[in-house]
Amino acid sequence: MDFSPYRVFMDPADVAGQPRETWRRHVSRMVDACGIGEVLTTRGIAVLSGLDDLSGPQLRVVFPLICEALGTLIPQSVGSSAQLLREVTYRGNDLSDRTLRYSDSRDGGSFHTDGVPVPGEVPDLIALLCLRQAAAGGELVFIDSQEILRLASAQMPDILDVLSNQFHFDQRRKDEPGATIVRRVVERSGADDRTHHLTYLRDYIESGHAMPGVRPLTPAETRAMDLLDALMASEDLHIEGRLLRGQIVISDNRRYLHGRHAFVDASEGGAGRLMLRAWIRR
Repeated sequence: MDFSPYRVFMDPADVAGQPRETWRRHVSRMVDACGIGEVLTTRGIAVLSGLDDLSGPQLRVVFPLICEALGTLIPQSVGSSAQLLREVTYRGNDLSDRTLRYSDSRDGGSFHTDGVPVPGEVPDLIALLCLRQAAAGGELVFIDSQEILRLASAQMPDILDVLSNQFHFDQRRKDEPGATIVRRVVERSGADDRTHHLTYLRDYIESGHAMPGVRPLTPAETRAMDLLDALMASEDLHIEGRLLRGQIVISDNRRYLHGRHAFVDASEGGAGRLMLRAWIRR
């Protein structure tokens, strides 16, 4: 499925040169008027268009204001370098380099939940603004984790129990050897405790459990993740689209896993794919 059922349109007025508070009030009204919140509640994904006439600096002002109208921005790293907004772009090498996050690579696949290497609860929402698209590839892919778990449970009845174990996620970009974050891959939620969601990034789980002093993955855990990955490879379950400059996608990070197709930039030394990312607590 493409992004069409998830699209909303924002019609920004010209507030260039106005104080930031003027921008904030206007953006808050636009968010209410275009119905992003309703689309997120019912569908879990909203793809926002209509901002393509704004300049790069204007987009960088408007984007966090849209996010703040939906909740509270939360840091995407820890320590003195904690970032509320992070540029997602190719920074060299690939996921075999432990100092590199998935978002810094050009790799595709690796469907995942955002926020797994940062302590605390994962973000409720993630938002991505396209500032510059790749020359080829880079399409975003979203997968409903509840549908994946439903299908997986039919093939492996104990998978929810197996993935409710404590897993060690590689805490990348940390200087301490063996730094991991411990999380359950399957969490129970909802008033009746029958709703489940995934917290997943297999590359980080495998490298976390390969560290000295960390227990190895069990055969059942590996079999469960193999099944998840096989199901997630089915294009019939993919919600997929390529953002254009100025477009924003916002998704429910607890409901949807996401990834992308591998991409190629115009040239190694040129301006490549550039997204601006926010994590939001509702």
